[in-house]
Amino acid sequence: MEVMGICAICGRAAKLYTCPLCGKLVCGQCMDQKRGMCLSCTQGTRGKPKNSKF
Repeated sequence: MEVMGICAICGRAAKLYTCPLCGKLVCGQCMDQKRGMCLSCTQGTRGKPKNSKF
């Protein structure tokens, strides 16, 4: 089953994947297929505000 919608990271309309760590629905460009998680999780920014300095 293919899920279409808006990516939680970049806002692009595309086929979506679910990150197993944070549950975000993200497009193929925002999903690290090799690691199996979204780019926010692979970069360690999961749950942090975008303007956070920590």
